[in-house]
Formats: sequence, C-alpha cells, structure tokens
Amino acid sequence: MRWLAIDHGTKKIGLAFSDELEILASPFEVWPQEEERTLVRLVKLCREEGVQALAVGLPRHKDGVESATAPAARAFGEDLAARTGLPLRLVNEHLSSAEAERLLRERGVKPEKRKAMLDAAAAAVILGELLEARRAKGLPANRLD
Repeated sequence: MRWLAIDHGTKKIGLAFSDELEILASPFEVWPQEEERTLVRLVKLCREEGVQALAVGLPRHKDGVESATAPAARAFGEDLAARTGLPLRLVNEHLSSAEAERLLRERGVKPEKRKAMLDAAAAAVILGELLEARRAKGLPANRLD
C-alpha cells in the first residue's frame, strides 16, 4: 500500500511516501502551509502518485497527552481524507523532528540543508514508525488494519 505521510505544521508541512510494499519511508518535499491551496495541491499529488492511504502526525507530549496543535493536525488530516476518499491514520509524532534531525546529522547533511529538509525527514520518521508497527502486527501491505 502506498502511503503519504504528513508532518503538519502551522507554517510548513513535510511530506514522505512509502513504496507499495511498505518497506521504505522516503522524504519527499517540504511545502508552505497555505491551508486551502495546500489541500488542493495534496489532493492532486495523491492522485498523481497513486497514494492509497494517509498518515498524519499527531503532536503529543511525552506523557501522551495531545499538544495544543493536535486539533489542527487532526482537522487537516480529516479534511484531506474526505477530499481524497483515502483512509487516514493519525500517528503519534512525539520526538519525530528530533529523530529526523539526528538522522540527517548522522548522514552528514550540512546544517543549512538540514533545516530545509527537516520536515520531510520528520514525515519519513512518522511513516517509518507506522510501517514498522504494521509489520509487527503482521499486516500485509495490501490491507489496512
């Protein structure tokens, strides 16, 4: 199943895709968050890329309680799911940006480029965690849980 993951932010969104076999989660792009325009662009992207399911990062605190920005991320994901007709999974994104920063640093990405790539890398971390959880449950790539 081909997933599109979104790291939702108030100013930018990070995007990542999985392959159809759900093996890889790859950063794609970072887009400005322009609400309606962004949703229209995402609907088109989903069609063009053959996306079959959506994963949106849901901001939570360390204790698991949703952060103040969680309702906006949830609403954005639900709106996109309604427009595309695709299933939506909300994924705990706690520490995804920190993990993305660490991975980019380990790969030798220069600090100025890391900042530009961070949100897409965070989306890939979110998606990677979802795919790993699906594999742990033994879910085949052609079936939702």
